[in-house]
Amino acid sequence: MSDIAIIAALVKGTFLEIGKQQRALGEGLLNAAPGDRTGTPNNSVQYLIAGAEQLINMAKQCDEFIPAASQTSETGKSE
Repeated sequence: MSDIAIIAALVKGTFLEIGKQQRALGEGLLNAAPGDRTGTPNNSVQYLIAGAEQLINMAKQCDEFIPAASQTSETGKSE
């Protein structure tokens, strides 16, 4: 695995973990402080949940830098 692939895997794991924690924090805050009467959550809850989704999407984009298993097994090493 190349250095870039190793770093991308580390960044992906970090983004996923922070995204999961941020989503859990947003959902916990939503349970503790429900939104208005129409069901719209507070701005801080919306910010946390939207940020979590963004981090998870960024983690998925890290896959572009990680070679697939078929690429590494065909050549014996990553490109």
